[in-house]
Formats: sequence, C-alpha cells, structure tokens
Amino acid sequence: MAEHVDVVVIGAGLGGLAAAVTAAGQGKRTLVLEQAGMPGGYAVCFQRGPYRFDASLRALDSLAPGGGSDAILRELGVWDRLRLRRLDPLYVTRGPNGDLVAHADLFRYESELIRRFPDQMAGIRSYLNEAWEALRDGRRLGEDQKAGRKVAPAEFMTRYPALARVGMETWEQTLTRHVSDPRAREALSALWGYFTLPPSRLSGLIGVLGSMTYHLFGGWYPEGGSGTLSHALEQALHERGGEIRYSQRVTGVEIKNGIVTAVSTAEGLRVETEAVISNASAPTTMLEFVGRERLPADYVARVEKPAVSSASFSVYLGLNRDVFKEQGLPHEVFLAERDHDATWQASQSGDWEHAGLSMTDYTSVDPTCAPPGSAVVIITALAGWDCENVWGTGGDLTDYHQNPRYLEIKERVADTLVARAARYAPGLADAIQYREVSTPLSNFSYTRNPRGAIEGYENSPENSGMGWLPQTTPIHNLFLADGWTNTGGQTAAMMSGISAARLALEAPTPVAP
Repeated sequence: MAEHVDVVVIGAGLGGLAAAVTAAGQGKRTLVLEQAGMPGGYAVCFQRGPYRFDASLRALDSLAPGGGSDAILRELGVWDRLRLRRLDPLYVTRGPNGDLVAHADLFRYESELIRRFPDQMAGIRSYLNEAWEALRDGRRLGEDQKAGRKVAPAEFMTRYPALARVGMETWEQTLTRHVSDPRAREALSALWGYFTLPPSRLSGLIGVLGSMTYHLFGGWYPEGGSGTLSHALEQALHERGGEIRYSQRVTGVEIKNGIVTAVSTAEGLRVETEAVISNASAPTTMLEFVGRERLPADYVARVEKPAVSSASFSVYLGLNRDVFKEQGLPHEVFLAERDHDATWQASQSGDWEHAGLSMTDYTSVDPTCAPPGSAVVIITALAGWDCENVWGTGGDLTDYHQNPRYLEIKERVADTLVARAARYAPGLADAIQYREVSTPLSNFSYTRNPRGAIEGYENSPENSGMGWLPQTTPIHNLFLADGWTNTGGQTAAMMSGISAARLALEAPTPVAP
C-alpha cells in the first residue's frame, strides 16, 4: 500500500527545504525526497581531518536590516539558529589594472572607485544611483507581488522604471551609459563571476541587483558554513511536522488527467500526493520525471532552448598556517590577468593559465573551520563541461572518478590554479597539508544539474526577469522551486522555494481522477 502525504518536495537543496518548511508551517503533511545523504544541495560542508570545507558559499547577501534576506530567514524560522559574521571588505580584485578594495559600505566602495578613477567620478556616482533605484524598484515589485497587486505589462515601465531599464540591457550596456573608462567598468563589475557570465553577456538586472545587494546590505557568512543553514532548515521542518528521507532518488511522477498523483524513486518508494514541488532542475523535472510526451511542444522548447550556466572547478586546501592573514588579505581575492570577456572565454576553453579565479580564506570569517594557526583556502574557477572531451570521459560518466584520464586532468588543472594563486599569495603552496578537487562532473554527481550548472539557465537578458521559466507548469499541481526559475544563489533559492510553496498552497485541490 502506497504512502500518502499532502505535499512531496523533490530535492533538499535550499529551495526544496524552504518550500517544505513553508508548506509544513501551513499544516500540510510534507515529505522531502533527497538522493544524497544530507540536506543542502550545493549548500553543504564536508570534513577532512581537522579541516571543514564549504562546497560553494562565499557570502550570503542582504542580511542587514532592510535588505530582505533577514526577513526570509525569520519567516523560515532559522534566523535565531545562525551566528552570522559580516564581511568587510567584501573582496579585493587583483589584475592588470591594479588592486581595488571593495568595501561592504556603499559609500566607502564609491570613494575607493573614485580614488582609482578620479576622472570617472560623475559616471561612477550616476551608475550607483541608478543601481540603487533599480534595487528599490525590485523590492517594491516583490512587495507588490506578495500583496497580490496586479501589474499590467504596460504599467511596468512607469511603476518600476529603473528595474525595467536595466532588465532590457546587458550589465555592460548599463555600465557604459554612465562610465566611459573600460577599466572602471571592469572594477564595478568584478562580481560577475558569481553570476557565471561576463558583463557583455550578463543580464543588467542580475548584475546590477546582485552586486548592489552585497555593497548596500553587506556580505555575511554563517559560523559553521552553509551546511549550518541547511541543517537549521531541516530542524525547522521537523519541528513543523515535516520529514526528509535521504538516499531516495526520484525517477518519475505518475500523472492522470493532467495532475500528479504519485512520486516514485529508484529505491522502490511510491508516495501518493496532492501537490509536488520540485527542487530538481527544470529540464530533469519536466523532461525526465514528467516526460516530454505529456507536455505541450512550445513548453518543451521553452525548457530545452536556453543554454545552461557555467559549471565550476574548485581546489580545497587545508593549510598549516594562515597565509592570507600573514599578508593582510581579506576573505576573498579575485585574480584576473585579462579583461572579463577573455577571462570567461579562457575558463570555458580550458586555458587555465588565463582563466579568472577566486581565492577564499574561510578562516578569516569562521576560525572554527581549521585548527588554531591553520587555515582553509578554496580556489575556484568557472569551468566548461566540454573541456578536454568532458574532462577525459568522452561523456561516459560511469565510474568517472576512477577514470585515469579524468584523474590526470583534474590534478593537472589543480596544479595550475594553485601555482597561479601562490604567485599572489607567496607561501601558499608550501603550507598545503590537505588538498581535494571538484570538477563540473562532481557538480553533476551531487545535484544532477545538466552539465554541472551552478546557476540554472545562464543569466542572459533573454533568460532573466520576464524571461524566467514560470514556477507553475502545464501539470496542474506540479511547481518548480529552483535556480532555473530565477537567478542562482542561496538567498534566491530560498525565495524560490517559499514562492513555489505559496503557489502550491493557493492552487485549488486537484480532483481525484
């Protein structure tokens, strides 16, 4: 006899967890099915000897009062469970145009930019003014949507003019309207790597709002890492009566008369339900779990057509001393020897001597990640899925982690990135006590995201804002809660989950077939 619950959530990433906590909080019997053995998706930590590594998080955004993310964590019941540390400065960029310190305080950040580019003062200030206006419009839109206020397309420009304007441009186009010096534009768009596309291809909506949330409301890191946030959500779910079952890989959904009636897993579990919220990727959910034959052709094209975001390559280092602290380096350093476009192209083609990379010292914000006097540093670069014939596998991922060619490539790339990082942080290589490497194939293994994507669909203007895939689907009681329906990032994932749960709770109860 099959089990029965009110809501099944597929995947315990932050979006799935937020959806489950929201649904359970409304009294719904909620069950989360997760293929891995822990919650979080990309928001996880892992321990290796005395070192704790964060798989992905550098900094949460908008947690200062008024930023909005604090309200999300309070709504989910986890705000008081976290010890948050504020980052300032947010990062330092090191490249052909010299170093630039990016402060968490917007006005200090502006002042530092003007110090570096004094002849661009007027343009820098006018750009930051417009960016603030766009962020204001974005918050107003969010509150209007939450309150159920309808906005006709013809009214959008007049209600949210700055948001509409940047939403129609690339980030580079927005910057160029204000700032004439390309070096200053590169400094203003240093966070583009977080969004996986260079400014010339990245949505102005994503670049402007994403960077402003950090500079205006700060960057924050939870003590214990992103896994602490995931486990806090898991605890909140249990307290609200929900459940997570691990090592349950969903393989399909049963559909009758246009509604999902049950979810099944590879392990033989079958759960009947009134609603399904999927935190798996949109292509996996709709084309594999549902099946393209059950969907309108235009919807299948909408799911298939957009390119997916870049994947990533990371080198996790446990050090016997804090090299960053010795040299006065902040939490994160961005390294780039070329302009943003060339840097991005290098990462996608496998030119690791010229790909942009970040070095993140987690010990500076959370000393509990390493023994006293030691440190954890993670080197990260964007990376293409197709590099060296899918990382030496030819696309056959069967036991890929034992493939000699794959192992040789990943260690060679890691050697190159460590050597480059050590040129900017002398002593880094000699301090290494432990090293582990993840590739785009690792991303796929843990999340099943197509091509190891870290942001869902790529954040181009066409795929952003009005171009986002809706969270509702042609299946009446199936909803999407993932980075494929908005921009990526951990805060956005939780917002997506809350939104999907609200849609599911507001939808009419499906009639049993």
